[in-house]
Amino acid sequence: MSEQPAILKFRSGQKEFVRGVDRYGITGFLARRQYGKTTILSSIALKKMMKKPGHTVIFGSVKLNLGREVVRKESEIIRKAIRSLQADAEAADGLLKTVDSTTGKDISKLRDDDYAEMFEAQKLEFRYYHDRTDYSRTKVVALEPDTVGETGDLICDEISRKKNWPEVWEAIEPIAQSNPDFRVIFATTPAPDDAHLSNQQLIPPVGTPLPVNPAGNWYRSDYGIWVLRVDAFDAYADGVPVYDLETREPLAPAEHRRRANDKDAWDRNYGVKFVLGGTSAVGTIQLNAAQTRGIGNCLFVLVEDDGDFERGLQFLVDHIGGGKVGLGWDLATTEEETSNPSSFTVLEETDAGWTGVATIAWKTQDPALAKFRARQIILAVHSRPQGGRARRLAIDATNERYFATEVQREFASLVPVELVVASETVEQPGAEPITKKALLGNQLANEINDNKATLPPEKYIKEDFRRVKRDRGSFATEMGPNGEHGDTFDSHKLALHALKSNLDGAITPEMLPALQLGISRNTSSRLGTFQPRRLA
Repeated sequence: MSEQPAILKFRSGQKEFVRGVDRYGITGFLARRQYGKTTILSSIALKKMMKKPGHTVIFGSVKLNLGREVVRKESEIIRKAIRSLQADAEAADGLLKTVDSTTGKDISKLRDDDYAEMFEAQKLEFRYYHDRTDYSRTKVVALEPDTVGETGDLICDEISRKKNWPEVWEAIEPIAQSNPDFRVIFATTPAPDDAHLSNQQLIPPVGTPLPVNPAGNWYRSDYGIWVLRVDAFDAYADGVPVYDLETREPLAPAEHRRRANDKDAWDRNYGVKFVLGGTSAVGTIQLNAAQTRGIGNCLFVLVEDDGDFERGLQFLVDHIGGGKVGLGWDLATTEEETSNPSSFTVLEETDAGWTGVATIAWKTQDPALAKFRARQIILAVHSRPQGGRARRLAIDATNERYFATEVQREFASLVPVELVVASETVEQPGAEPITKKALLGNQLANEINDNKATLPPEKYIKEDFRRVKRDRGSFATEMGPNGEHGDTFDSHKLALHALKSNLDGAITPEMLPALQLGISRNTSSRLGTFQPRRLA
């Protein structure tokens, strides 16, 4: 007797996602584990194939890269879903075939192991025939930049487990924007590392209401993606329980979580929560809050030409207040495409904590130009009507010791300069010694996570801060595409150290020459005679 396909009974959240997926060019489906994401994605692909002859849907699966057993399980899920959907295709007077994408050979009757091998070899293709010659297709591929390049709809499964997801997304975005009929779907649970791009793309805005709803809750992420979220509580309200691993009894979500050994894992996989911190130094929500406070109050500038530096300097003049100020400079004296930029931060103490008023970054191999820019920033702070001069300038001298020492000597009459070597250790009463890198990094991360920080709202700052990871009691940083290496994080931690250090930061009038804010033609012909002006 031939096997009869099971009739698919869709859950409320699955049906809601099907209803909403065609409204927008890009959508996300965040659902608890084992909710049936793959099944509903297969159904959406079939619906699009039935609707549009000659159309291609690319189904990008992370599972192809996660080992043979996982691949076999995933292929089994897809095969069962396709068997169930074949009945729907036949009811629409169409024919759904499973084929070898390289030969077009019908492989519908292969054994499960053979089917899994086709899946693993990325030769698996589902074709919906509208007539004898005209068909649409869904092609299953590994989720890699070089395999998602075909035009058409794109379904991306379990993107939170894809380590190089930024590179994949970079390949996807131009295709999605090339045709208004193309659709992109992300399906996943939150990533364990909250610095993962998928978390930034799909996290709900702060304060988004998410009441228990059998059909889940729609919201628009700050990234501009409409997301349907279905957690264990929503699914339970729809009659979909979770089960105890030992007794196999159905449990309410709250009890299931109570019994879980790893609460963070439960919160991600069943609670569909973006767990704060992950391996990143700074939590997403706290960073978002700090940058929200910085709108109109802080500025980040990446200097590409003279006008960029002038704009940053003018903003500093206009927005610096009368509080104590710490300065931090993360040095770099190269300008290759992938070399680290120099980053200079001006931090001002406030009643609520502190504000990173201005951060200016640049690449140059000209030491004179670097010192000139730093001097102008220092003078801009010194020229404020109230509050006096900066308390201290802290410079990272780990890799640029000679240049940092030169700066310390030349700037001694302007501001006390402290050279910070990241590898040096600091004794702690009653505790193990700690490196300055770990000490200063923890100080900054803790202040941000405690909501004491106000930061520039630019995307560059968010991405640069999120590159910094906690690593065995210290910090490690991923490299960005243009050499970004947490440099703005480092200049902020140095400025915070300069602001809070117990070392005396007082400057006497006798130490200072006559100060003239502005840029002399004799100092730098590149910058002309820009004169910062103060707001009335």
